[in-house]
Amino acid sequence: MIVNFNILNGGISWKALIHQLNGDILLRHILMKGNVDDINLKLSYCEETCEGSITNSNNQLIGNFSISF
Repeated sequence: MIVNFNILNGGISWKALIHQLNGDILLRHILMKGNVDDINLKLSYCEETCEGSITNSNNQLIGNFSISF
């Protein structure tokens, strides 16, 4: 599956091929390529829309992601 990441600050976006959907894998990609200044990120994901949001430790939206199979 392919994950499309978007980080709002700086307009950073990229795609990644992953074989298993879990939070640790998603966080690793975000921390490596997202140029984020907060490592305490929270992810939420909707299985119906295959879309998720990325929030920081202050519960502010900093980005989103979507999954395509």
